[in-house]
Amino acid sequence: MSVWHPLEASRAAAGLARQIAAGEVAHAWLLLGPAGSGKRPTAVALAAALNCPVDRGVGCGECSSCARIQRGRYPDVHHVVPEGPLIPVDIIREVIIPEASRSPFEGHFKVFIIEEADRMNDPAQNALLKTLEEPQPDTVFVLISDNEEEVLETIRSRCRIVRMEPVSEGRIVQLLSEAGVSDDRALLAARLSEGDFERARALGSDPQVAERRMFWVSLPKQLRSPLDALDVATQLIDVARSVVKEREQSQKEEVVELAEAMGEGRGTATARTTLAKRHKRELRRLEEEILGEALTSIASFYRDVLTVRSGGTEAAANIDLLDEIEWWATGGVEDRNLVSAMERCVVARAGLIRNANVALAIEATLIELSALVPPPAAVGAGA
Repeated sequence: MSVWHPLEASRAAAGLARQIAAGEVAHAWLLLGPAGSGKRPTAVALAAALNCPVDRGVGCGECSSCARIQRGRYPDVHHVVPEGPLIPVDIIREVIIPEASRSPFEGHFKVFIIEEADRMNDPAQNALLKTLEEPQPDTVFVLISDNEEEVLETIRSRCRIVRMEPVSEGRIVQLLSEAGVSDDRALLAARLSEGDFERARALGSDPQVAERRMFWVSLPKQLRSPLDALDVATQLIDVARSVVKEREQSQKEEVVELAEAMGEGRGTATARTTLAKRHKRELRRLEEEILGEALTSIASFYRDVLTVRSGGTEAAANIDLLDEIEWWATGGVEDRNLVSAMERCVVARAGLIRNANVALAIEATLIELSALVPPPAAVGAGA
């Protein structure tokens, strides 16, 4: 099954797949679109298609190279993610530029996937510019951004731009149903994903993701007081850290795979150092993502309470929790407090990337929520 198969819902990804298959390989691509439009999996599929030894230009999706690229364990595919709020110039100068000057170790192309490229500051973007202007023939850059205007025009002008859009609810339901997901679960996943097919697929088919989401949406009814909020914060952070711990184990396996693949040959010390730095960034980012996932789920619950209260039950996202949501809708919490709670979740999620002490930030947010939207007595009593 081709590496592009999971992206069949995206017309933009399908167009990109056709270009790669036809040998139209640009030295730099810029994938633009809102969160959830599939930019990252599209970038990974592109990298796999370029380096697949079985079906070059297409990506068979089954060989060792395709599998390792999709798991993030391939020596010639480099993922660059922000460190805190920025991708600093040091990452460009000390990691990307030297590595981009080297030939691929195993594959046909060395691919750099720069996530949230708009978070490169101006010095970082200017440092990258020279490499984009004088690219190596076997090096490809894939920049990903939600915010086109924050990417310098000089960078944009040197990239082939692909504009991506969220997937429609109906299309997500169709694809999940075809994959064997029940109709009810497919609709729930589509509603919750807000057009993010990767998120929908995880919610529909990954028991851990589905279980985690159920835990997140159970939290509002526990926020009866500031003390309860502190307890909930501890639970939430423990869940996030358990996910991070699982990823750490996966990273150890990646180190072993790299050692087996590269041995003690050229560039091994540099590769190990680069991998260690990437792992550290990935773990911080993963913690941010899991905590952000929790805040988004809590906000969606409050939004559904407002939606149901205004008579829009059919538009609710958490359709498996309608009985509980209706209890909340008939409670005494004012609409403005629900709106404030949703806004607080959004602000807190955005602030995670800038906050060195995420535990303290989560505690402060949940304490505010406990004051703004205490659970109705009937719901709270059953917790």
